Amino acid sequence: MDTQKMKDLIRKFNVCIERNKDHQAYSDFKEGVNKGLDIAKYTFEDNLEKLSLSDLDDDPDEKIRGLENNFNQLLDGITLSKKPNFSEQRLDGVYTGFEKSKRIFKEFITESFPLENT
Repeated sequence: MDTQKMKDLIRKFNVCIERNKDHQAYSDFKEGVNKGLDIAKYTFEDNLEKLSLSDLDDDPDEKIRGLENNFNQLLDGITLSKKPNFSEQRLDGVYTGFEKSKRIFKEFITESFPLENT
């Protein structure tokens, strides 16, 4: 995957994440959700090359499922410990943000998949 295509995908995913953030988060939980979305955004950016499915069959559904599974595994592999200034609600919010980002990623990759074939 060329550098410009990677930059375009990252930018597009970042827009999707930002659109789904609560920009007036007024609770620890909602701040945690935003933090989880940010972590997902950076995880996507840092691991985009690993998410490439050039080795799979040409079946678009299979590629989309593979991308989803790879991204979900990356997020599921992230463990957070309760920090001194991190409440339990905020930690719960982060994990909720991870789950929300998985749904966002599914929509994003379904819409963006034709970019893989160009």
